[in-house]
Amino acid sequence: MEALPNSWIDIQPDIVYQTTNGLLVSLSQEQIKLGIKYDQNGKHLKAIEKGEVPPRANVGLVPSQEEGYDLKSKVLGKGGDRRFHGKFIDGVLHFPGLVTEH
Repeated sequence: MEALPNSWIDIQPDIVYQTTNGLLVSLSQEQIKLGIKYDQNGKHLKAIEKGEVPPRANVGLVPSQEEGYDLKSKVLGKGGDRRFHGKFIDGVLHFPGLVTEH
């Protein structure tokens, strides 16, 4: 299993990656495009890599309020107004390309 890359341009669509804590993650082509556009510093990738965290004052994955989605990325500082939402499909957290503000 490949480790999750640190850069959006190094990610292949729909390949299953594994974070250091064992979370399986895949990202759609649309999500990769959004990551390149909105996350030049890779903060959201770091949040995905970190995994689930308490919702307040942490960088990582927190519960998503969007119907049909399980977790969303949360970053602090510049770029912190956007969230990338993912849903579990057969044990893999898949990010299809839904971005919201907060």
